[in-house]
Amino acid sequence: MKRYLNATVVGAIAVILSGQAQAQAENPDIGVIVPTLDAQFWESYVDFMRAGAEELGVDLIVLNADNSPDRMIRSIEDLVARGVEGIIYTPYWATAVPGLTLAREANIPVILTDTYADFEPQDPLFPNYLAFVGPSDRDAGRQMGEALFADIEPAEDGNIYIAVVNGTAGTSVAIDRRAGLQDALDANPNVVVVGEVDGNFVRDTSQTVFESLWQGNPEIQGVWAANGGTATGVIAAITGAGQTAGEDIIVVGMDLNPENVDAVEQGRLLFDIGGHWLQGGFALVMMYDHLNGHELPAEQANVQLELLPLTLDLVPQFRADFPGGVPEYDFRDRSRTYNPDAETAVFEMTYSQ
Repeated sequence: MKRYLNATVVGAIAVILSGQAQAQAENPDIGVIVPTLDAQFWESYVDFMRAGAEELGVDLIVLNADNSPDRMIRSIEDLVARGVEGIIYTPYWATAVPGLTLAREANIPVILTDTYADFEPQDPLFPNYLAFVGPSDRDAGRQMGEALFADIEPAEDGNIYIAVVNGTAGTSVAIDRRAGLQDALDANPNVVVVGEVDGNFVRDTSQTVFESLWQGNPEIQGVWAANGGTATGVIAAITGAGQTAGEDIIVVGMDLNPENVDAVEQGRLLFDIGGHWLQGGFALVMMYDHLNGHELPAEQANVQLELLPLTLDLVPQFRADFPGGVPEYDFRDRSRTYNPDAETAVFEMTYSQ
């Protein structure tokens, strides 16, 4: 016996299917602002997002704040003026509130990455603050410190002498990573921090400030470097002084940039941890689904990623699991717009063995 749907149901289904097809074909404009493109980490972040934009059908507008808080705000103003449908940005320099305010007034949803605000996503004051995606910075900072301390032979007085090259002052990223280091320091009272400098998360600044710090403190045995660019700058300073990173001075860093993976493999960098440049791609899927009518549950709106550690013995496994340093990720399969059964856009990098 044939069964027929009534005209109302058929019409409703047609509207739903038509709406989904139309939403997917609209190629929404999504603006992205990064603190700087003068860093391998942010290049990887943007490259991953661009791959996702092509797969999902998104017109991605990428703006570079060029390490300037004023330019970050101007970039947000620019995106608002263009009438983008969504904004994904990293609120360095306390730009979360002004940026969210500008977007709220234009009714534009926002996802913050890497650096969080002082309030939760989907806060009543900023209902346009859709989500946060970033790394578990404090845990990463602690792991970096523990690896550094364990590898250094104490001086004759029983102490271990290290230098700290921090990231961009005042950002939650720099604050939390340094707090993680402090956790490790509290558990190891024989470790002495001879001095700290701000490397602003970039290579050249980190190299210069470390050179100055090292000149006044020749007893330095190891360096805790806040990110990949910072570690690269410190290694360049050590090499430029005719010494060998990994032998004369031990260095640890963060980000899993290709350059730093090579440095671990070569023995110049003791420990690295990262994979969080994926956060931009995850945010893109979340924003795309939101624009297509799939609301993000509050319990999935605050994502802090556990990161992947790397040491010399793990390099072969890393190369095997992540050819080119990039994990497999199907943007459409992770999107509820294309795959109604998708549970979350997020996954964490792990080793297969």
